Amino acid sequence: MPRTIHAILFDLDNTLYDASAGLQRVVDERITQWIMDNLGLPFAQADALRVRTWRQYGTTAKGLEAEYGLPPKPLYDWAVSQVDPAGCLEASPELSEMLSRFQAELHVFTNATEVYARKVLQTLGVSRHFQRVFDIEYNGWQCKPQEAIYEHIVQTLALPPEQIALVEDNPRNLEPAIKLGMLTVLLDNDEGDVNADLRIETILQLADALAGAGVQA
Repeated sequence: MPRTIHAILFDLDNTLYDASAGLQRVVDERITQWIMDNLGLPFAQADALRVRTWRQYGTTAKGLEAEYGLPPKPLYDWAVSQVDPAGCLEASPELSEMLSRFQAELHVFTNATEVYARKVLQTLGVSRHFQRVFDIEYNGWQCKPQEAIYEHIVQTLALPPEQIALVEDNPRNLEPAIKLGMLTVLLDNDEGDVNADLRIETILQLADALAGAGVQA
């Protein structure tokens, strides 16, 4: 059945740009270094801790807070907000053109910081298309896939969940959106058995995929 979407939430890293760009790897390396510096661990142990806590808690920062009592802000300030995306990304006129096709409000929904997200959007040349960034600090340092922050954003947007779409590369981050009734789009990922409404190979396919499914956005 036809469906009208009034707001689209975009994940940031490995969604608005291709994972092959390597920006996420740069951030991961800085997080590992921060763990080494603050917990006195060798690289292998620090990196393993980063990966385990990310998988278990949704973000490494949340895991370090839960297990070591380390507040998240210092980690984000050093390991995320200070990253310069220009070393990995460049402007994408194709992405900007695709985003310009939407009438719906466009927002970023990320476990990173707004400072970092704004730099990524600026580097990609797409800042003008996005109204808000729902970042980790906006969500009280809580992270995807915690259901409460999805509900918080729905309340902020003042829209029924059925009129909101979420575009993600991580299947587990779509699960709360599916429960709420959002339209969900999974980007280039064969993992898991998530019942996303649509699957696309690249973000540039999004507008055509929604239109092809009878979705007005």
